[in-house]
Amino acid sequence: MVVKFLMLAVLMTIASAFATPEVSRVQGIFSALLAVAVLGAAIFISSSAVARLARRLRPLLILALAAPAVWMALQLVPLPIHGLGSPIWQAASAALNEPLAERITVDVRTTVQAVLHYNAVIALALLTAVVALDKQCASQLLYILVSVAAGVSGYAMLRQISGSDTALLLVNSAVPAALGLLLSSGMMVGALEQSRRIKQPSGSALGWATKLSLALLAMLICLARILVGGQTSIVVAALLGMVIVLAVFAIRNWFYGIWGTAGVLATSAVLFLASFTIVPMRQDTDLTIALSRHQQAATERMLQDTAPTGLGAGAYPVVLPIHRDIGTAAARERPTAAAAIAIEMGRTFLCGLLIVTVLGAATLFRRSLLRGHDYVYAAIGSGAAVSLAVLALIEDGILEYGASLLAAALFGLAFAQSRPSTASEISYSRSSRSANGVNSRDPMNPPMRPSAFGNASVRLGLGFVAVVLIAQSAWLLTQRPHLGGLPIGQPAFSRTSIQALSSTPSKSLPAHGDLGAEIPATAQPKVDETAGSRPEDGTHLASLNAFADALHYSPLRGDLWLMLAAISKEQKSTGYDLIALLKLSYYTAPNDLALLPLRLTIVLGTGSVASEPELRELIKRDVKIALADQPALRPALLAAYKSAGADGKAFADNLISELDPGYLQGMHAGIRVPGTGSEFSPPNRVSGERKPR
Repeated sequence: MVVKFLMLAVLMTIASAFATPEVSRVQGIFSALLAVAVLGAAIFISSSAVARLARRLRPLLILALAAPAVWMALQLVPLPIHGLGSPIWQAASAALNEPLAERITVDVRTTVQAVLHYNAVIALALLTAVVALDKQCASQLLYILVSVAAGVSGYAMLRQISGSDTALLLVNSAVPAALGLLLSSGMMVGALEQSRRIKQPSGSALGWATKLSLALLAMLICLARILVGGQTSIVVAALLGMVIVLAVFAIRNWFYGIWGTAGVLATSAVLFLASFTIVPMRQDTDLTIALSRHQQAATERMLQDTAPTGLGAGAYPVVLPIHRDIGTAAARERPTAAAAIAIEMGRTFLCGLLIVTVLGAATLFRRSLLRGHDYVYAAIGSGAAVSLAVLALIEDGILEYGASLLAAALFGLAFAQSRPSTASEISYSRSSRSANGVNSRDPMNPPMRPSAFGNASVRLGLGFVAVVLIAQSAWLLTQRPHLGGLPIGQPAFSRTSIQALSSTPSKSLPAHGDLGAEIPATAQPKVDETAGSRPEDGTHLASLNAFADALHYSPLRGDLWLMLAAISKEQKSTGYDLIALLKLSYYTAPNDLALLPLRLTIVLGTGSVASEPELRELIKRDVKIALADQPALRPALLAAYKSAGADGKAFADNLISELDPGYLQGMHAGIRVPGTGSEFSPPNRVSGERKPR
């Protein structure tokens, strides 16, 4: 009964991860479900299952699983030595007039979320391993994983054919389809092995012909999903994993002995190297993005500037605004998983991860040759390690929540069935290896005696994982996904949105994402024209503190720096250096056109900026973009000019006369001054632009 519940928890977690978006509350529910399942496994599983799991958990394996979490934790720890952390912390400390601890990561929130994501992946892998210790349950888990991969692939294919594939995140990646091809090939091999020993009890409710037919159907669905997307390189990556599974099948059935094994391995190596001639590879670029189908201009610049320690797990989208080109805010660049890992965790970590992947694939391959009948699970794990390593060089799908959970369940299944569990299986395995010409003494599988201390350690370890999941579930479920009821999206600020956000209560900042999508007109409050003349009250101070508190953890948020500068200027706050806030807004989001109108309004409305040479050059760049590169931003420039004071207008006149004297003359010619007011009738308006009001 307990095993059935655990199997149901595995299925629900993976399926739900594909069916729902990646938001904090949803992931908190997943973590809570996993916590209950892992705690149930720690308490209720039998002693024999605990002993079998203890025999599989080796110190090197535990170290390999713990190393990424330890490194991410070290990225979060404040560094005691000045200058070891990212320089952004020093700049943020100076702008906020507060001492900030230096860290390796440039964004604490995203790194914490990466740690929580990794914890969920490891917990699901352990839970799957506990369930798959039983041979019959392992067979059922294989059917479940094949069904999930085929279902996700089929649904994504239908969405893509119908033209509505943008509604779900799962269709952005073909990793489930690639893993589905690998799993279905393993299921086919298992069916063929079952047909060879048809007179022996198989312990499976499905006949070999039925299993073979279902596996073939799942394989066709997954293959069609990849081909519909036009991703031939994904097919090559999946085929490389399938070659591993088929190589194990060939060695065990036809090519016995050392020379037969060497021949099959040599053939597989030739196919592996030949496959890279099929996949298009870009020249004169970083190896981590050489196989990518997408443009990676910003990613390549990030790779060149990344420190050996990385920028912090999960920090890629936070650093992207600094390196992307002008006007590319809407089309977010998708890096390869290898490039993202190198940027976030460092190249040394990426090399270590590659070494661990190769050693893991080799170990599972060897164990699949040493197993008895149930060798297909270890072979699938070995093939998956190869396929995912290649996929990491092609796209970033393996880092997504659903795909990573599916891969974790696959490796948990392979890990659980990589060694014999009963005495009969061990004796059969040894006799079969002797018959095949392999020494019966296996140094990697020495006879193990049950250890009470080892069993207790396993239960305590599972209990510790459950406690960690409970803690992170509570943290995720308490995160606020909105700022004062405003949706989180790409910032497109207006003067009205500043007024709305300036009255937002404290401690209501979003856990992740950009702050402000354009506020609907029906939700915009009336602008209080006297707000700028009132002294700061408790609400305004609370809103300033809210933005400042968020910047204590996310100092690369250019939209936050700009909003803090806007509110400080509008409320005439003296707590922050306005020029320093504006500089950081420029440095952390130099090419974000959505921020340019508000930034121009602030800098032209602040007379003191003209005395800062560095800021003058930054303002000149924005004005040049509005005049020459992005004509659609000219109304924003005119609106900022209209709201500026005498010093700001004189400063703007000097800049515009230097960049486009003809436009300045036309702009002044279109000004009418009836009494005390002034209106603008901008010349040379681009077709489709609205006259600013």
